[in-house]
Amino acid sequence: MAEIDPKLDRRTFAKRLGFGLTAALFPTMSHPQALQLPAYLQGYDEAFAENPRAAALKWFQDAKFGLFVHYALASLLPRGKVDFLELLAAEKESAVVKRLFNQFTAENFDADFIADLAMSAGMAYVNLTTQHLGRMYMYRTKVSDFTSLHSPSRRDLLSEMAKACEKRKLGLFLYVPPETARTDDEYIEHNHTILRELLTQYGPIAGIWFDGIGNYRRHPERYTRLSETYALVRSLQPQCLISFKDGGIGEEDFISPEHFLLPIPTVWKNPLRQKRWQIRLQRWKKWNGDRKRWERSFKHKPAEINTTLQECMNRDGVGAPGGWINDAQARHLNADEVMVLLKKARELNANLLLNIGPLGDGSIHPEDMKTLREIGRRIRQNGFPK
Repeated sequence: MAEIDPKLDRRTFAKRLGFGLTAALFPTMSHPQALQLPAYLQGYDEAFAENPRAAALKWFQDAKFGLFVHYALASLLPRGKVDFLELLAAEKESAVVKRLFNQFTAENFDADFIADLAMSAGMAYVNLTTQHLGRMYMYRTKVSDFTSLHSPSRRDLLSEMAKACEKRKLGLFLYVPPETARTDDEYIEHNHTILRELLTQYGPIAGIWFDGIGNYRRHPERYTRLSETYALVRSLQPQCLISFKDGGIGEEDFISPEHFLLPIPTVWKNPLRQKRWQIRLQRWKKWNGDRKRWERSFKHKPAEINTTLQECMNRDGVGAPGGWINDAQARHLNADEVMVLLKKARELNANLLLNIGPLGDGSIHPEDMKTLREIGRRIRQNGFPK
């Protein structure tokens, strides 16, 4: 399948597909008004009428700040990823995930509360993990019964988040796990099936956020049809943006590096953070060579830095190696520390995607709530850092 031309206007796009305009764009949205313009793109009406993808890119660059939500079966464990990996080393993965699956109630997961928290922090979008540690699908799918709907929670958590975001005009991005980008024969049909489900069951989606860029670099032969995957996404929802961490084949809409925007030189006051930046820069150079590829394909793309509200080794030089899934022993950043991250992102003309890891029951850590509300108060009072 050829890549959809980003200059294609909506009417020509729908005509080529052979559908009416609203059916081609968002077949499951309930409100006729939203069928023509996603709620989060209100204010970008004229740009959307001319070119949905270009309008979405302009909105994304204006957004500045988003909330990442890492919630998974591993969230049920006191130390999240640390405990999960220790269990996998001692037991069969099937036994571990079955036990956690049977405990998953999500009794205090409240999508409306999370969306309100994002709004109070001055954020414009939410990114939810559709599947993460433990591999349970957080949504309705035909490819497996290993979903939140079949767990004790009996809930479609993605559906709840989609409705909460639409109501508040927040963009909704969907994190998909590393194997979703693979296009070798063993994976491509499965991956295209779940992408169709994600993009036809939950209304307008602001973006698909592919993980696993390291796997792509180690085994590029497993991703030779990635252009087809991207074309599928854009054929289903032309405004839906695509990211593959800090860049794969160059056809992504924006880059989203972890913790630091490399290779742009950055000086940190914290020496441990500066050391981690240098380590990650050397790792980046190993895969990207002499910057020519980056300057050719990624330097001028919109950027988003994704990082955590928990202290973590890969950014701070201290703490757990992960930081994405809730860890009862992790220290949580305060508002002053987050403002440093937000200021750095703005200096680099990048968005900041700040992660929270809900507790096992789905509730939000009290320190995260306090910090996000204080950040929002400062933004309302003083505006975003320049």
